[in-house]
Amino acid sequence: MRQHLLGFSAAVLFAALRVASAAGSAAEVSKDGAYYGNYRTTEDHQLGIDRFITDGGKDAVLISDYSSGVVRRLFPVAPNRFVMGPGFSTPAPAELTVTFVKDLQGAVKGISLRDARGFEQFAQQVPLRQERVSFQNGDAKLDGTLLLPSTQGPHPAIILLHGSGPLTRYSFGPYPHFFTSLGFAVLIYDKRGSGGSTGTRIDASTGAAMKNSRYPDELAGDALAGLRMLQQHQAIDPSKIGFWGSSEGGMLATQVAARSADVAFAINSSGFMEPLWQTLRYQAKAIPRSQGVSPTQVEKEAAFVDLWLDVARTGEHWEEFQKAQQQLTDAGRSWIFQSRGPFTSLQQLRWDWDHILTFDPLPALAKVHCPVLGLFGELDPLTPAQKTTENMRRVLTEAGHKDFTLKVFPKAGHSLAELPEKNRMAPGVFDTLRTWLLARVPVTGASGQR
Repeated sequence: MRQHLLGFSAAVLFAALRVASAAGSAAEVSKDGAYYGNYRTTEDHQLGIDRFITDGGKDAVLISDYSSGVVRRLFPVAPNRFVMGPGFSTPAPAELTVTFVKDLQGAVKGISLRDARGFEQFAQQVPLRQERVSFQNGDAKLDGTLLLPSTQGPHPAIILLHGSGPLTRYSFGPYPHFFTSLGFAVLIYDKRGSGGSTGTRIDASTGAAMKNSRYPDELAGDALAGLRMLQQHQAIDPSKIGFWGSSEGGMLATQVAARSADVAFAINSSGFMEPLWQTLRYQAKAIPRSQGVSPTQVEKEAAFVDLWLDVARTGEHWEEFQKAQQQLTDAGRSWIFQSRGPFTSLQQLRWDWDHILTFDPLPALAKVHCPVLGLFGELDPLTPAQKTTENMRRVLTEAGHKDFTLKVFPKAGHSLAELPEKNRMAPGVFDTLRTWLLARVPVTGASGQR
């Protein structure tokens, strides 16, 4: 088996990047969008360079090897030159030096890769096009980017859906250019109320915007508006447009497919498949355990979530809830509230129950007729992999669905990183996506690259 430069050492996966500290700036490469894209070392091997914005609003540059599963941060050291160190926040000692090579006109031709032993390899840039696009859903205007192969279309397309929170088009880690490496057009867009998109966000991490709508209707409507926009694009094959989503977006991919017969496929990566309040109860123990919290504290936080759900459902014991919520916040354990922040009124809590927490994705799943792929991590503290796959298998089987594939990756977490080191994508993630997709959506001229 061929050994590639990026296969020699550990990787940090994109979901972990959001909480890591920045070391250096990626301003240069972020302003020069020509740096981002796919780079080919051999006919069957490509790398990807992607932009990623951390929770703190800092730009990061990712390099991904779709064969080894390595996804790592690049750190700028000189004009056009970056290094990959032994860890995300430790650029030294450099294990790989990446130099962007330009022609006489200043256009990027490729990247020079040199490992710590001095072995050098050149990766030629794969031609891609990109377009700034926008589409409307009700009061929200969604702003995004369409990545297109340079070859003649029409092309199959995939729309990427966000996890919960105020995320932009640069929240998908290595996936935008992984999918372009397969010959797909890729639509990435800023979630409503984030980046260049307007509208108010209501998702699993929101509890303050008490709108007259129910989760996840507006998010599904945004995704369907993106689908309609692509169906009118001359470079896109309207019969070959599907969805991939991670976490909340994985669940949403199946909801969108249930609402439109035009969806060609739906890929759920780590998305919950049970009533949302049940997932919260699972997280209440699984997350603190994954953080090494003491058993006593685990039970305390689980008891708080049970109290939260009971008050939200019944409207009783609000004062008791307020005290418990303040104690949790004072102890620095506010992870439970995600980006919603603590609840400030009983009305807000009751609205959250009626409009978000009681949502159950399974009835819609039974209405999905397109091919479905579900990928989950055995040790995921956010989504119960075993229960999720059991629920999906039961519902799809009872509905007579003929083409669904469910896979749980051993020792993998929510982002499908291999635990406990989180040093690579779980073996087989990229391979599974590639094989499954190309078997159902053939791409003209696809080389089966790795």
